[in-house]
Amino acid sequence: MKLLSYNIQACIGSRHYSDYLFGVRKQIAHSPAKDRTLRKIGRFISGFDIVCLQELDLGGRRGGFSSQYDALKKISGFQFGASQTTRVIPGISQHGNAIFSRYPIDEVEEYRLPGRMRGRGLLVCTIQGHTIANTHLSLYAKMQVRQLELIREVLHGRTKTILAGDFNCRSSRPWIQDFANMSEMNLITGNSTNTYPSWKPNSDIDHIFASRSISYGKAEVLNVRLSDHLPVQTEFELLQQ
Repeated sequence: MKLLSYNIQACIGSRHYSDYLFGVRKQIAHSPAKDRTLRKIGRFISGFDIVCLQELDLGGRRGGFSSQYDALKKISGFQFGASQTTRVIPGISQHGNAIFSRYPIDEVEEYRLPGRMRGRGLLVCTIQGHTIANTHLSLYAKMQVRQLELIREVLHGRTKTILAGDFNCRSSRPWIQDFANMSEMNLITGNSTNTYPSWKPNSDIDHIFASRSISYGKAEVLNVRLSDHLPVQTEFELLQQ
């Protein structure tokens, strides 16, 4: 079973630090280039069984007032999926997370994470008796600690869990290690899986955790430059119920 985690940057497709400054218009307005990037991402993710995406636009101006979740689901051919709106900036954007699956999704849960600004969330799907959780944490360390505490509470007692997402912090941070230990999960990613920035990756901030009862493979960063992050994948055994 192939699982992918990818922050797609709302299909903005930054290629250099200067794009953050000189490409500000892409943060608030739509463009044909975004449509081309979206189609490329849709075709890319079609090769996986479960996909966790962060930083989609679910209907804001910068996404052309249409949902990137709907478009990606159609392009990729996934039959099952779920999305979560995490932050709405009126007239500009609708930030969100999404999970796509080749298998039926039996239950969907959405959680708001604490933070200085509202806009971070946790999306949880039950698939074949397994918990697949997708998140995007704050940029601030203190908020990350609080957010991880809530995530640990939500996932407590679930013995077959995969947690993936953009954690905005490196695996060496003590609160990431504490979360793994207290949650009885293994951190699959590490300092050998740098994902950011995509043009010169030097930081491992996109992570995958797995319950210790799950049989999984090595995490691998893929050289697919359609965002300011690189995607990370792993394989695990999904036991039929």
